[in-house]
Formats: sequence, C-alpha cells, structure tokens
Amino acid sequence: MSEIILVGHIAIDTIVRGSRRWQSLGGTVVYGSLAALRHGAKPIVVSKVGEDFPDEYLLFLARNGVDISYVRVVRGTKSTRFKLAYKDSDRELTLLAKAENIRRVDVDLVDFEGRIALVGPVAGEVDVEALESIRSRAALTAVDLQGYLRPPKVREPLKLVKSDAALRALSHANIIHADAEEARVLTGLEPPLSAKWISERGSSIALVTMGSSGAYVAWKDNLVYVPAAEPSQVVDATGAGDVFLTVFTIEYNQGLSVEEAAAMAAAAVSFRVERRGFEGLRERWRVRSRAREIMDGIKPVEATEAKAI
Repeated sequence: MSEIILVGHIAIDTIVRGSRRWQSLGGTVVYGSLAALRHGAKPIVVSKVGEDFPDEYLLFLARNGVDISYVRVVRGTKSTRFKLAYKDSDRELTLLAKAENIRRVDVDLVDFEGRIALVGPVAGEVDVEALESIRSRAALTAVDLQGYLRPPKVREPLKLVKSDAALRALSHANIIHADAEEARVLTGLEPPLSAKWISERGSSIALVTMGSSGAYVAWKDNLVYVPAAEPSQVVDATGAGDVFLTVFTIEYNQGLSVEEAAAMAAAAVSFRVERRGFEGLRERWRVRSRAREIMDGIKPVEATEAKAI
C-alpha cells in the first residue's frame, strides 16, 4: 500500500442549512484521508489542533485507518473552525477560529522520502517555506490553492484574494488544484485559460474544477476537458474538490495517465455528492466503473480554441 502524507488543519465545521445545524469534521486532510483509504493508499496526517478539539474526532480518524501520529495538540490555542451557511446552492464560509500555523520546523520532522504529499491548507496555515521543504523531499507533491487565497480573518465571511503565497506555491508542486473561482482570482482568467496559466507558471499538472460543469486539466502542451458524471442526486458538495485532488494524485501516482486519473477523480466526486459527509465516499472498484463512462467524454482542447472560450 502506498502512503500519502496530508498536511493542513483538521477543521471543525458548523453546517447550517435552513433551520438545521450540525457539527462535523472538515478540512482537505480529512476528506482526502478518507478518500485515500478507498483508493489503496495509507493516509498520514500532519496537523495542529487546539485544546478544544474533541477526542472522539481523533478516535474516529484513527479507528478508520488514518495515521494521526503527527497531529499535535497545541496547548493554550483553539482549533480551526468554520461556519458553512448554505442557501440553496450558495454557500457562505466564515472562519470562526484558527489553529497555529504549520511551519517548516514541523514538517522537517516528517519523513517524506518516497511518499506522496498532499498540502491542503484551509486558511493559509501551511507556510510556503514548509511547502518548499515538503516538495524537496516527497516523491510527488500536490497542492490545493484554496487556503492560500483565503485571508484568515476571524469572524468575517471568507473572500478570495490573490496572494503572493499562492503565486509562490505554484513552483513547489507537481499537481495543483483550484476551483474555477479560485483560479479566476489568481489568474484573472476563466477556464480553460486559467488552467493553462497555472500549469505554465508552475510546470505542473493543473486541475481546475467547475462542479457539475466538469473540469479542465492542463499539463505541458496538453489541455483537456473532463466532463462531470451525473450523480443520482446532489445532497452535499462539501469536500468535493478535496476528493478530486486526492483521487487524481493517488491514481496518477499508481501509473494511470492524466486523463485516466482525472476520470477516476470526477467519478469519485459524483459519488461523494450523492450523500452527506463521508457517506458518499465509495470504494475504488465502484468508482472505476463510473470512470469508464467519463473517459469517453474527455476531449482535448486546442490552444487556439481555448483562446476563443
């Protein structure tokens, strides 16, 4: 079994839908870890939480096969918390509290040699210097840009802002993910041009996801459109981007082509949104059957065509 080290804050999410309110584990490292287990990879989480972090959440992760040896409880601090308020398909995200940053000294204690690394900050908590150290040692490094585009202002609705940290992160990853709005804020461009721009600036594989509209994937001189699979129903899209990036990274590392890995990622997301929380994550064999249909719809996009879109 391959190993994937996920770096970022484990978050506590308060989810509000109309009159309903509930609390759940959240964060890229959580959704990524549980997706990794279903795709043949052992997840190891590097994170920091505060004294307020519930023990039962750590027990839940450990009992499900997630290695939490590098999760540090920092005394005198709070855990990262978000409020996710949904109204129809719109979501307002508010940062309620933020745990201590993950610095280079923290990741230097972890052995990344020969392992996959997935860096998924949710509120800018992974210092770029830490990312640089990870990239220099890991066999393959994937980065989700969302956290580098979110100014960590507590008690204010999160707004995406272009940042130097996000631009610097481009040169420290083999695989980079952003959703269409995050890519637009960073590049000033719409898909698929934003995917090409990100790939060219980082010499990496760029994944720009667009929800039910599919995704664009750019690498070297290649650009393809990946359709979304149609789920049986849409119940909860939380963590969809995290699942896409994690599944793509693991499948690509296992030897699949970029197109095949993207089809697996899109299929995994289509299952994810059909149920609430982690219930939507499915085993690899089920994902693979739906991915075959997606492969038939993947189409190359010529550079001249991309300029016209």
